[in-house]
Amino acid sequence: MVAALFNPEQIDWIKERVKIAVICGGEKGCSDNYVYENLSPRSTKTYRYVAEDIVSTLQHEGFASVEVLEENMHLPQQLKSSTIDVAFLNSGGLQGYDSMCHLPSMMEMLGVPYIGHTPMTAGLLDNKLMLKSELSSLGIPTAPFITLEPGKSVLDASCQRALNYIDQEFGEGYIVKPVVGRASIHVYPVFHRSELQEIVERVHRATNNVVLIEPYLSGAEFVAAVSGRVLYRAGQLEESDKPFVFSIFERVLDDGEHIFTSMDVRPITVDRMKPVVDVSLKKDIEDIVVRIFRAFNLQTLIRVDLRMDNKGRLFVLEANPKPDLKMPRGDEINLVTAGLDEEGMKYEELLQSLIFNRLQYLYRHRPSTLSHCLNHSLFNVTNRGVSR
Repeated sequence: MVAALFNPEQIDWIKERVKIAVICGGEKGCSDNYVYENLSPRSTKTYRYVAEDIVSTLQHEGFASVEVLEENMHLPQQLKSSTIDVAFLNSGGLQGYDSMCHLPSMMEMLGVPYIGHTPMTAGLLDNKLMLKSELSSLGIPTAPFITLEPGKSVLDASCQRALNYIDQEFGEGYIVKPVVGRASIHVYPVFHRSELQEIVERVHRATNNVVLIEPYLSGAEFVAAVSGRVLYRAGQLEESDKPFVFSIFERVLDDGEHIFTSMDVRPITVDRMKPVVDVSLKKDIEDIVVRIFRAFNLQTLIRVDLRMDNKGRLFVLEANPKPDLKMPRGDEINLVTAGLDEEGMKYEELLQSLIFNRLQYLYRHRPSTLSHCLNHSLFNVTNRGVSR
């Protein structure tokens, strides 16, 4: 029999008893964090301030034991010595290739349950080549693409044929980007084919990794967030029959701004976002986002970026497996939480939704992974509303 949703008394018990570590990235500049330094195609960022926002919010919401830890070679022993029950993953990796996979892989190996994507899923979502290949196979619209390994030239015959197709079908220029990256770093619009090789080589030098070429799409750019079916609102859990899609916005581009720059370059403020009000367009975006969530068997939060071409066709740009969860402050927002008010939710409730959605899923389907922290004591509080 499937376990019913945790009731308010059980939620309070979990907040009081379960020890949570919010894990941010380690400092790449600290040589004590690894055995040897490795190449890092993804630019380094620890996201520690976001982890601190999450910790302070959860503490304010009644979680009695929650702390920040860093992803590094010391983490396993720290998790053990602190008797951490559950990890909340907030890291893009310390160093190395496919770094988005490293932390969930470590949690799987250690047996520590976590809020985050599985290693395979995290890596697939983070790698634009793999993601776009999967999207294409699923019939989910994504623009055509070319990939070039270091040392390969756009002058190769196969690349030239692919560029001819892009010119014929879109004809607005190109976007050159790393196959793995964050925050639009090393992403370049190119409007003259003769300049492509120089830009590709620049990105190769910066990332030591595969470079991707897509058509430049001149239409409006959109963003939407999606998470699991269990939500925390007004002190209790509720469950929908489909994933929770929210914060569907158009990202406003200034005159002469060809791509939406990240908060690393320019703060994301309310004037850079506007809600999608067209009912048909909003439904199209929601349908695409839900298809991605279900097709990849996702369990937790992603942010999907989309853009139209000059014919009004909608294409998926990427699916971000670790969207920003920084606490909104004043005029500065983040792309995920900006639309929560419309859903009758707050930032604090979103964070708790992510936690309880994951714990509820694991308790129902993989209870042995939680036997160290969600045991019979949880049900000594009350049996009301619980099916066993």
